Amino acid sequence: SLVFEREEGVEVRHITSEHYFLNPISKTFHGRDVFAPVAGWLSKGVAPEKFGDPVTDYAKFTSPKPKRVDERLVKGVILKVDKFGNIITNITPEDVPQIFTENPPPFKIIINQHEISRLNASYSMGKPSEVFAILGSSGFLEICANRGSAAKALNVGRGVEVGVMLGESG
Repeated sequence: SLVFEREEGVEVRHITSEHYFLNPISKTFHGRDVFAPVAGWLSKGVAPEKFGDPVTDYAKFTSPKPKRVDERLVKGVILKVDKFGNIITNITPEDVPQIFTENPPPFKIIINQHEISRLNASYSMGKPSEVFAILGSSGFLEICANRGSAAKALNVGRGVEVGVMLGESG
C-alpha cells in the first residue's frame, strides 16, 4: 500500500492478543471491537509486539508511478474517486514542482479530453460546479468540483490517465 511505499519501518502483525480487545467481539464490527482498542493501546505506548506475531506473507500492492514523458509532460493515473467525486491522482509535487509554487508557469491538466489550468489552495476556492485542481491532504494532485462531482463532470474513474503539461497551450 501507499503507507509501505512512503514510510519506513512499517510492519504487518496478526492481532491475536484478545485481552486488548473490547468484549464481546462482534462478527461484523472489528473496527470498533479490535482495531480501535488496539489503536488506543498503541497511542498509550504499548509496543506493537504485544498484540501478535509479525506477518510476512501478506498481499503487496504497488501503486503505479507517474511517468515523465519529456521536460514538459508528466503522465499519471487516477488512483481513486472519493465519495464526493474528487479525483485523486498519483501525481505529487515531486513530479511537477513548478505548478505548486506561488506563481506557477502556465500549465494544463489533461484528463479525458478535458483541460484544467487552475490550481486552488482549497475546495471552497472554486465556483460552484467549477472543475479545478488542488493539492490534497494526502499529498496527491486532486481534481475536484466545488459542490459537485469532478468524476461525473469529466466522466472518469479509477485507472484513467491524467497528464500535466507545462507551458502555453497549443
